[in-house]
Amino acid sequence: MVQSAGAMWWTLGAAVAGFVSGVAASTLTRRFLAQPRALAGAEWFGGALTAVVLAFLAWRNGNRDELVVQSLVTVLGVPLAIIDWCEHRLPRALVLPQLAAAAVGFAVVSIVRAEPEPGLRAVVASVALAAAFLVLAVATAGGVGAGDVSLAAAVGVVTGWLGWPQVLGALVAALLLALCLVSIPEARGRDERGAAVVPFGPCLLGGTLAMVLAAG
Repeated sequence: MVQSAGAMWWTLGAAVAGFVSGVAASTLTRRFLAQPRALAGAEWFGGALTAVVLAFLAWRNGNRDELVVQSLVTVLGVPLAIIDWCEHRLPRALVLPQLAAAAVGFAVVSIVRAEPEPGLRAVVASVALAAAFLVLAVATAGGVGAGDVSLAAAVGVVTGWLGWPQVLGALVAALLLALCLVSIPEARGRDERGAAVVPFGPCLLGGTLAMVLAAG
């Protein structure tokens, strides 16, 4: 696909904005990490990851309202992915604002466009995924945490806005990513019963990103 000069500048601008916002969000990463980590808390690392994601989103989505909402989700999603990768937990102090940004953002877009269907679908998908993960949390006796439930709700909003195939696709992609992580010793942990566990937050976020890019 050949991009116009305007589209290339738009993508570059998104990357720059992503780097700046990612550097700022690295403060949150360091704040919520229980143990200081040189790479995970580095400003350049968070900025680079956010810049790459926003550049891809801008490249696929162009100058659209959804990009603003997806960018807000991404800016908080990068610290969440890093924290979960390092410590296998998702601070609700970050997940809940991410959920609120997605819900309010897409609600505004739905109202401005006078298109209630995507907004309603996003709400239903959010509730459905949160309920499913809540059942898993109860069934696994803590194997799925409260942060995972809240993140699933945010994933439901973002993918539900796009369509039901994207909701299912994000879950399938997340499961496949989790299976891949099982083979990486650095990503694995052990629960109190000795069973291998992997950080599912990055998997959910990665699956969501894959569906957004595919739908772009």
